[in-house]
Parts: sequence; C-alpha cells; structure tokens
Amino acid sequence: MRARLEFSLDEDPQDDVALLRSIADELEAQGEDVDSLRDLSEELEAYERPPGLLRRVSKRARDVALKQWSLVVGEYEESVEAAQLIGVSMRGERELSTEERSKVKEQVLDLMRVVPAGLIVAVNSVVPVPGTSVFLPWVLIRLGLMPSRWREAHLLAQLRKQEARLRQAGRTDQAEKISTIVSQLEHAADEREAIQRESALLSHWDANGNGVWDDDERAAYDAEVTRVRELVASRPGRKRWFFEYEGEVYGPTKLSDLGEVGKLDELQASLLISFDGKTGWVALADVFGAA
Repeated sequence: MRARLEFSLDEDPQDDVALLRSIADELEAQGEDVDSLRDLSEELEAYERPPGLLRRVSKRARDVALKQWSLVVGEYEESVEAAQLIGVSMRGERELSTEERSKVKEQVLDLMRVVPAGLIVAVNSVVPVPGTSVFLPWVLIRLGLMPSRWREAHLLAQLRKQEARLRQAGRTDQAEKISTIVSQLEHAADEREAIQRESALLSHWDANGNGVWDDDERAAYDAEVTRVRELVASRPGRKRWFFEYEGEVYGPTKLSDLGEVGKLDELQASLLISFDGKTGWVALADVFGAA
C-alpha cells in the first residue's frame, strides 16, 4: 500500500499539473510519445477548477472532452438497462431498489474509469452538448446514482497505468513523480470529501431554524465574509481554497485561478467559498462585493 502523504497547512502540495507537464517534457526530450500525458495534464487542470472558472479550459481540453463525452453517450445507449433505470428515477415513477442503485453505480463508475468525468463536466459547463443532460454527473448525484470518487476515477486509473508503464520501461524517476501525483490527488479527494461532509453545517447560518435572517445571524455571516475577504487579500496563491456549487465541493485550488476577481460571471457568482475548510461557507459574490 502506498504511504499516505501528509501536507502541512502552512505549505501547499507540489503543483501536480506542473509536475505532470515537466514529466512529459522530460520524456519528450528523450524521444518518447507523450500525447497521453499531455491529455492527462489538461484533464488534471480541469479537474481542479470549480464551475465558473472553466471558461479558461483550453481548446485542447475541450476537444478531448467532447470526444470522450460522445463515447459516454454511446456507452449508455448500449447499456439499455442502466439508461432505463436512470429514466425511471428521473421521472419519479418509483424508487429504485438497493440492487438497482448498486447496478447503476457500478456501470457509471466503469464508464468514468474509461472517460474523464471531470473534464466532461468542465466542458459541458462551457459548451453544452445537446441531448446529453440526462447523463450529467450533477443529475446523477441528485438521483443518488453517482458513485463516490467519480471525478478522480479516470485520472487515477490512467495515472497508475502510466506509472506502471514507466516502471516497466526502467524510468523509475518519472514513475516516482507520477506516484507523487497519485498520492496528492487521493489526498485532495480525502480533503474535499471531509469538507463536503461538513459543508451543510458550515453554511447553515440560520442558527435558530426560523427560516429568516435574524440580526445576530446576519452579523455572524458578515463577520465571516470579512474574515474570508482578509484571507483573499493575504493568501490568494495558496492552494487551499474550496468552492461549493449545487452540493458538490471542488478544490483545493488557488484563488488566483479566478483571474480578474471584480468581473464575476453568472456561474461564478453562485459559488460558495471556504478557505481550507477552516472558515464558514460564504457567497463568492459577497466576498468580492462592496467592502
């Protein structure tokens, strides 16, 4: 079993996208075919970015994802049983049995190991593919049909495959670097899942449950916005920022990926933000609104 990397809160993990690209550069200089590593670096970059930041995804990444998305749709069309069960659940005709839910989750996860789920979400946010909304991961999450670690499945499977290939070829140094990326990706997923489990509590500012903002609740929220705003000013380049969108937590990533913070688009404005899981969830629009 690979040893778990432990990262101090005072330092960030190594930039895994830059590390993977450096591996590709090293191998390319030695005459290796590195197209698959280049594609993985694009996918890894898209995986780290929350919705609303995805308009920065490169054309290469979009092209890869659109091609893979068509494969997903084709696979689902061939998997008539899974498609029918998803349809039954979406239409609210009946509750799926435990066995049916497990069957769909297994088939979905199998697909996500073959195609880059995170990149599909990224590109579909920017260039929606007509007729494929039934297969969006967010839809499946709402239906309770999406397995855990779905966004990491393809990346982890492909990175481990590359690691094994490099070890077999005697390229131990590059293989160890990819092993580091795998560990960092798993660590980030652990962090995100832990923070996601706490997100409902952290974002629940209605302390007395009366359904309205009381003065003390508003004061507490405003104080947290100020706190997060100060962290934005002091630590924008730290890879410790998490975003929440429609119940899904993204990160850790750098706040500097936001680009021009004063020009939030509609999707960005709907994001919640937290630093390192140590602050409450506050609206990104409030953080970058008038001080």
